Amino acid sequence: MKFHIIAAKDMKILIRDHNALILMFILPMLLISVAGLALGGTFEDNIRIDVLVVDLDNRDLSKEFVQFLEDIDILDVDMESNEFAARDRVKNKEYGRLVIVPPGFTESIMTGQDTELLIISDPSEDSQNTVLEKIIEGYANRMSTYVVTIKTVTTYGVPTYDQEKVFDIIKVVDRFIASPPVAVVTQSSTTDTKDFSPFIQYVPGFAVMFLLLTCVEAGSVSLLKEQESGTLRRLVTAPISRSEIIGGKIASIFIRGFIQLSVLLLFGQVVFDLNLGSSIAAIIILISAVTLAGTGFGMLVAVLVKTKDQASSLSSMLVLTMSAMGGSWWPLFIEPQFMQDIAHFTITAWAMDGFYDLLIFDTGVSGIMKEVGVLLLMSMIFFWIATTRFKFE
Repeated sequence: MKFHIIAAKDMKILIRDHNALILMFILPMLLISVAGLALGGTFEDNIRIDVLVVDLDNRDLSKEFVQFLEDIDILDVDMESNEFAARDRVKNKEYGRLVIVPPGFTESIMTGQDTELLIISDPSEDSQNTVLEKIIEGYANRMSTYVVTIKTVTTYGVPTYDQEKVFDIIKVVDRFIASPPVAVVTQSSTTDTKDFSPFIQYVPGFAVMFLLLTCVEAGSVSLLKEQESGTLRRLVTAPISRSEIIGGKIASIFIRGFIQLSVLLLFGQVVFDLNLGSSIAAIIILISAVTLAGTGFGMLVAVLVKTKDQASSLSSMLVLTMSAMGGSWWPLFIEPQFMQDIAHFTITAWAMDGFYDLLIFDTGVSGIMKEVGVLLLMSMIFFWIATTRFKFE
């Protein structure tokens, strides 16, 4: 296979093009810095999530749970003593979410019994509901550890009827699970949620937008430019197959985009202390999936237009539209629900969902499989249409 020759040639051309390098790296870094520093306060105001809480237990662990919610910066927690009144307030859309702590919550955990935390939410605010669910799931995982521990010691005949003894056991367990011995099972990171930074939005948001500009606009324009100049036609006469030529073009665009997105995320980590999560494999997989989808979309644009000028105009329009709708410029959940539904026909929305999972909740590889799967499906559809319609002349 000789496709690497085509890819290497394109990368050498890129390295010599200083203007292209500035557009790929310097300009995005400047925009990320300006947006994060200048609009950070506005962003934080926009991501407030209102939560109404009814504590029907009103004992030690339920009070600890309420305090846990109140300590999270993005949550606005209000208390209601009457469950029926609280349900009516959610039904009347006064609040978007209601959390009910059942009676006997503390006793159930301390005696090793199963229990539950109930969330009642307005389905029209799906994105904010998902954020709250993941926060509470993180706390519930911790409580589940307590229950399992108490069930285990009870099974082996260790008495747990002494409340003071139970709290001693819980304190020991809490000390060990503060740094989970098997980090891959961590489903959420409450530390990341508490220290929520505007750069969690702006670094991946602008990075994805400029990645798409690179893969879609630069990729489609470069293909059509070589098509118009006759370069592709001359390559066909060389001892290299058409599939290798297309493969080389795809590889060069993918490598360019992968490096760009990786560098911009590392820039956010180094300069703005952006937490990229604990799984390097997860971030690499997500970057690869987003870049592959962008590369495929660039190939698709190249076969939908006739000239490089048309490709440039259409690409810019499509990328900017996807960026606005899909969550690059602002959090997706502040958009109306119908706009959120439409946005999930774009690469941007799925890419941002994946980055939120990693940067906010540190879900690891398992937590981004849905987003990666959709992005790979998009890639296959784009490449299939593009390769079946691509002409060398």
